[in-house]
Amino acid sequence: MTEEVAETPVSGSALGTLYDRHGEKFRYLAVGVWNTALNYVLFLLALKYLGPGMQTMSGPGLAGWIGSYYYLVLQWALWVLMVVNSTATMKYFAFRSKGHLLHQIGRAYLVYLPAQGISTVILWMTVTVLGLSPAIGQLVAIAIATVFSYIGHKYFTFRTPLEVGEVIPEDMLDG
Repeated sequence: MTEEVAETPVSGSALGTLYDRHGEKFRYLAVGVWNTALNYVLFLLALKYLGPGMQTMSGPGLAGWIGSYYYLVLQWALWVLMVVNSTATMKYFAFRSKGHLLHQIGRAYLVYLPAQGISTVILWMTVTVLGLSPAIGQLVAIAIATVFSYIGHKYFTFRTPLEVGEVIPEDMLDG
């Protein structure tokens, strides 16, 4: 019995070999760039159109906190929305995963939650300690959280459980 191998448009070339070895990483990078750009553009739009109104909130308690840290509130609100978009694009394009989308979205929230926590601290520090604008602080936060997210998605969100009788690939056993 012969095994059929799907050929890439450039099979046999150095580029085809590179894609065969690292295609998932290239697709993840493409999806990551798209999702990151979309999230950042939405963040900038939220800062421009919602930020000024939120900054005017004052007083004791929650309203005053929102007025002072409006950029963190916007970051979290967009995060809740963008996890769904990000998970779907990674499922269907980057990892080509077979699992159930709703389960993967739930797992993605678990992967993204620590990254979002780290991003929040970085955004807060860049704005309050370093005096940078929220737009620049968000870029710094994105850069650091991206690596964490890839590892979490690769080994948790989109991992495919072994079928009964399936053998673990040898490259996964190397440590």
